[in-house]
Amino acid sequence: MTLKTLLSTLLLLAWAGTAWAGSSPEPESLLGELSRCDGRFFTTLQRRAGELSGNPYLAKSAGVAYFKVADRTVPEQSVRLFNAPLPIERLDVIGYFDAHMSLGADDAFLAWGFLVRSAPQDVIKAVQHLIWDEERLLQDGQVYRRPELWDPAQAANGWQQISTPGGTESPPDSVERVLRIEPDDKDPSLTRFGCVLQGTVTPEMLKALRPDIGSKAPGAK
Repeated sequence: MTLKTLLSTLLLLAWAGTAWAGSSPEPESLLGELSRCDGRFFTTLQRRAGELSGNPYLAKSAGVAYFKVADRTVPEQSVRLFNAPLPIERLDVIGYFDAHMSLGADDAFLAWGFLVRSAPQDVIKAVQHLIWDEERLLQDGQVYRRPELWDPAQAANGWQQISTPGGTESPPDSVERVLRIEPDDKDPSLTRFGCVLQGTVTPEMLKALRPDIGSKAPGAK
């Protein structure tokens, strides 16, 4: 190696070291983590609880944090509006929803996520690069969704990527997990950015995907 080449290499290494030392990892985006529809959202909330300490509805339990609603089993009480918006990705998050309905002896419906003061298209524009597996988002008008299926008959395959239209009958004892970004039913100026879990939801699945509930019955507060 010539002296000139050696000096050039050392200069490049010094620049790279300076650039690395001067940069720091971005904190996890709460909307990005929520888009995974699993337990990581709740552990991320716990790690960032200090930043959210001004929110009186934030609760912590066994390594996770979550926002409390009055009663997730009552539709009118399953939405919590914040006293002040949370600024996330330059969007105003004004509330949180956490709902549970029993669809039968073994079937349940759970939905959780944020209420954002923006149209769905604007939310997508702001956070699409942060959404997990965003290339699989399906659009139907103002509704964006990313569906997955757990089929106990094919348990070794884990969560299977699907792109079936809504209303398609699922296999027996299966569970659908869907990221949904859509206008709020009661106020179309708001966007619901959250997850839906529907089907034969087991205690083990709850523990992994909803550690804020754990293995308790979904309706338990």
